[in-house]
This record gives sequence, structure tokens and C-alpha cells, in this order.
Amino acid sequence: MMRCKEYIFKLTSGQLAEAEWPERFWAAQHRLICRHCRAFSANDARLSAILSRYQDQLTQPDEPPRRPDGSSTPP
Repeated sequence: MMRCKEYIFKLTSGQLAEAEWPERFWAAQHRLICRHCRAFSANDARLSAILSRYQDQLTQPDEPPRRPDGSSTPP
């Protein structure tokens, strides 16, 4: 059986996503039993989604300023 420390390390380092099926099976079994690791996994997924959206926002080009009538200003 996988311990919490091992599960958290493998999840956050990305090793769990690349692991073979037996290791993913034991991680899933651990997650079913351990409410702390279940909560950590959910929070980690939410944080990853937030950071991904923020990164996308930073890499988008800025839109030109708009006039009050909705048309864009000349460059």
C-alpha cells in the first residue's frame, strides 16, 4: 500500500501521471481510503486549473483600447 508522503510526492512531481498501471492502481486505492490525500488531489487539480488560466491570460496579446462608441482607437 502507498503511504501519504509517497502519494503526494508522486502526484506533485508528475511521476504518477507517467506511472505504470500497478502504481496508478495503488495510488487510486490510497486515494479511496485517505481523505487527506483525496482533498489534496482536489486542491492540486483546482490550483493547476487556476494557474493554467492565469498563464493563458498572460500570454494573450492585449486588445487595443476602445472608444466609448465601441470602435477601436487608431494605433
